[in-house]
Amino acid sequence: MPSKPWDDVIGHAQVAKLLDLWVERPAFSYLFYGPAHVGKATLAEKFVRALAGNTDLKDLNLHPDVVVFSPEEGKKDISVEQVRKNRLRLYQRPQISQRVVAFLPKLDRLNETGFNALLKVMEEPPADAVFVSVAENLARVPSTIISRTVCVPFGLVPQKEIQKALETRGMDAQEAEERSIICRGRPGLAIEPDESREAYVEAARQYARGSSAGHRLAASEKLRQLCESNEDVTGAWMNALETCMQVLRSEFSSKTRETLILAQGVADALACVGGAIQPRLLLDAAALQASRGRLSIPGLYPRYFPLSLS
Repeated sequence: MPSKPWDDVIGHAQVAKLLDLWVERPAFSYLFYGPAHVGKATLAEKFVRALAGNTDLKDLNLHPDVVVFSPEEGKKDISVEQVRKNRLRLYQRPQISQRVVAFLPKLDRLNETGFNALLKVMEEPPADAVFVSVAENLARVPSTIISRTVCVPFGLVPQKEIQKALETRGMDAQEAEERSIICRGRPGLAIEPDESREAYVEAARQYARGSSAGHRLAASEKLRQLCESNEDVTGAWMNALETCMQVLRSEFSSKTRETLILAQGVADALACVGGAIQPRLLLDAAALQASRGRLSIPGLYPRYFPLSLS
């Protein structure tokens, strides 16, 4: 049986089976979402190549029927001008493929104006176009976009599955085991460890294990300084908060209630990354809540403010 483009991807076998079906009869739009470094972007790129009929193409920007929506050089977000420019190409006929493929590798980097411009295309979709998007922060994607999209969730990959895949690729068994444990379900970090994440670990530990609200507020300020000194502030906050969540998991058994309060704050902060509310504000609020032992319980109705601020 001939190999498929996604056969070398670690984990996500169920998603791969769906891609086998979708590449033949694709829907109008797909959104691959989940934590960083789990493989969603890799699978999305391979899916785009398969839809465009050229699985060996290295640079998607070189394909005449693939329209890549990505931040311009020197910018962090996708501009509305770029969305409008690419929108014109989507209404044209494909040149060498059966369809035109729009690829948005960082959908959650669009601003409100950009989302509105994209929504205009989705409300009157081009006959030959397929959208493939990737996002880490689903909370930043408007419901009007999500409702028109096939959402494909990506979770963490089991440690043994990552270890076996690394050994199959020729890695020493001991190193494969160590990397598969350290990466915590993220194959991308097992293959290429992200050294930049180490900068957040110490501050994350201080936040999770602080002996007082003051210690945690100081750790929160340290995380803010680290993130805002980074060229990619949004990506830095995502990395920092995910590191906090990993540290908190290790504290759960010994400080259950306190850990739940802090984790709630980190989850609220993750949902606010890139938005109007600064993530640090949510971390500070959770630190104060933890000092009082106050755990906010979600209600049955939709909430307009993060639980950490209630």
